[in-house]
Amino acid sequence: MKQIFVLAEHRQNQLRDSTWEAIAAGRELAGKLGAELTCLVLGSNVGALAEQVARECPRVIVVDDPKLEHFNSEPFVKALVPILEPRKPFLLIMCNSNSVIDLAPGLAVALDAALATDCFGFEVENGKVMALRQMYSYKVNALVSFKDAEKVIATLRGGAFSFSSAGGTAGTVEKIASPLSDEPLRKRFVNFVEAEKGDVDIASADIIVSIGRGIGDEEDLALFESLADAMGGVLACSRPIVDKGLLPKYHQVGTSGVEVKPKVYLALGISGAFQHLGGLKGNPLIIAVNKDARAPIFRAAHYGIVGDLFDIVPALEEKIKELRG
Repeated sequence: MKQIFVLAEHRQNQLRDSTWEAIAAGRELAGKLGAELTCLVLGSNVGALAEQVARECPRVIVVDDPKLEHFNSEPFVKALVPILEPRKPFLLIMCNSNSVIDLAPGLAVALDAALATDCFGFEVENGKVMALRQMYSYKVNALVSFKDAEKVIATLRGGAFSFSSAGGTAGTVEKIASPLSDEPLRKRFVNFVEAEKGDVDIASADIIVSIGRGIGDEEDLALFESLADAMGGVLACSRPIVDKGLLPKYHQVGTSGVEVKPKVYLALGISGAFQHLGGLKGNPLIIAVNKDARAPIFRAAHYGIVGDLFDIVPALEEKIKELRG
């Protein structure tokens, strides 16, 4: 691959963290392949965003069109195809967000490109890129090759790549004419609905105590709230707890909940389904407690305890209070 592209994601005039993670992956691959790295910024009145991206990327291509103001996979595909097709061979990197999950398959079909989704790493062998991804509910790590494909699209698992500022000279910004016509679209943007916000913001917490299905039908959350307080953290949960009505939606960690970036993540009675782990960003210290020794969470955890939560949690809290004096 001689060209590596990254698609910038933004919402309400703010670049999303996924943009920087994709740039981090693109930088790493560009260095290994000796390839040119370019970030694509599509939207309406996105000049300031393009300049922001250019501080961290050597080249930025901008398509500014009112039809791209709000994300809609249909006009995005129509805008991206004429940009990418003449520039093959290329690799396009995007993070595996909800928007990209909608965009990537249609774009791959339109470009007749190879597609690998939810990748957590890349390897380069003899100048060819191979993607690392997990299969069978995280039971198998697969190294995926693209044969001789000249057009490759890869989506990244959130948090798989850590971004740090390069601090170099700002890159070039090239604005190109929008290829979109006035042809009616089959899909249209209706409105943007903000996620429910409550008295606890788990997205900004450094320490999270998270509970899952393994707590059984226990409706008294005082035991787990007390542990979270003792640790100086906040209480979160997996989806089954929200489905039971024990905690509101804004406490849920996962791809259908809130993305979090804690320093410490204590998972209590959480099985570790990929939808839940997909909400963990960055590189937190994961500690798991589960009575099932085969629970998938133990494959993601740095430390694990197999045992009964209702024996371990009080003992853990007592020890924390003892150490804190």
